Amino acid sequence: MNFSRAPGTYNEVEGIFPDGLYTAVEADRQCERLGATRGSGNIDIWKLKLDGTGKGLTRLTYFKRLRGGKASNAVISTDGRFMAFQSARTSDPAGVGYGILIYWFKR
Repeated sequence: MNFSRAPGTYNEVEGIFPDGLYTAVEADRQCERLGATRGSGNIDIWKLKLDGTGKGLTRLTYFKRLRGGKASNAVISTDGRFMAFQSARTSDPAGVGYGILIYWFKR
């Protein structure tokens, strides 16, 4: 099933939230507003509701606002309190990163 309901966009699932209702997705949805080239080089992490409508999408990271930046490879903690992810440059191939960061949902 296509949960994102967004043909022509880049969407790569990276992790499921413990409640099973949401997933973390590498996506290029911000390209619509920013005018950037779509694809894995221009991604941020988004939270997508797994209800099949494609409407429950929330942007979590804003690395694309940094010139040449992207966020990828999100992993959700088993208690749902935080997400680990990596920072990279848009010119880097998939899997290359420059540090692991923590995004706290709840403390």
